[in-house]
Amino acid sequence: MKPIFVDLQVNGHGGVDLLSAKTVDDVRKVSRSLFQNEVAGYLATLITAPLDSALSALKLIEEVRKNPQPGEAIILGTHLEGPFISLEKRGVHPEEFVKDPDLAHMKALLAAGFIKQVTLAPELPGAIELIKYLVGEGVVVSLGHSNATRSEAIAGFAAGAKTVTHLFNAMPKPPLSGLADAALERSDVVIQIIVDGVHVSNELLKDTMPKILERFIVTNDAVAAAGLGEGTFPFGGMEVTVTNGAARRVDGTLAGGVANLRASLAKLKELNISDSIALASVTTRPCELIGVSYDSLSNNFK
Repeated sequence: MKPIFVDLQVNGHGGVDLLSAKTVDDVRKVSRSLFQNEVAGYLATLITAPLDSALSALKLIEEVRKNPQPGEAIILGTHLEGPFISLEKRGVHPEEFVKDPDLAHMKALLAAGFIKQVTLAPELPGAIELIKYLVGEGVVVSLGHSNATRSEAIAGFAAGAKTVTHLFNAMPKPPLSGLADAALERSDVVIQIIVDGVHVSNELLKDTMPKILERFIVTNDAVAAAGLGEGTFPFGGMEVTVTNGAARRVDGTLAGGVANLRASLAKLKELNISDSIALASVTTRPCELIGVSYDSLSNNFK
């Protein structure tokens, strides 16, 4: 089938983890696997890691981004998910590499790759200043992996953050007040959410979707195991095991997604979301968020 989808959070696919990639062909294997799953374009996503590891991964990603081949999903840029995140809400991000915002660290990453999106926690010291800097550089800032209070989240959006990473995951969940509440209350905030039947319950999806119909984006948060079925696979410096459609670290912590966006559309249909609204969430809307022409992207595959 012709690739049509856009995914803004791809950590890996087809057995390859982007942060652990050793060669250009490793990265191309991710792009080829995504293409086979109908993905036209994606943001290569790197979780929290030492600076030298992130820089090495960015070098490989950039080689592929600048020279896409037939049969590959196109890399639209890189999404840095960390390292400026909450220790409490880090999920499977390695604790030893989580740090407070550091402009020099960020500038090194910006110089090494085409960074389109950065996920950070707004409550950290220096976060508001970094958000303003990134926005000035044309980078989309997403709030996530955060233990922010509602007021701290509002300050992050006021500084220029305009989206939220995997709503309800790695942040206080209702009925606790925090980032999720602040994002849902603001009509100008784009909601990125994982719709796979694992990360967010059907009950919470049913309650949430009517509030965000014109501003949600579905992402898989795909990891290396995506597209391969059950087994154990790399993710950053760890391993995750896939059982019953869920990827988890050995301690049971969820470690990204293994579904595909076609399956997400089917779940949205079960929630009575119209086909046009659902399709926009995995095609045109993600492109609009990161300033990419969906028509130009899709023309590559005619």
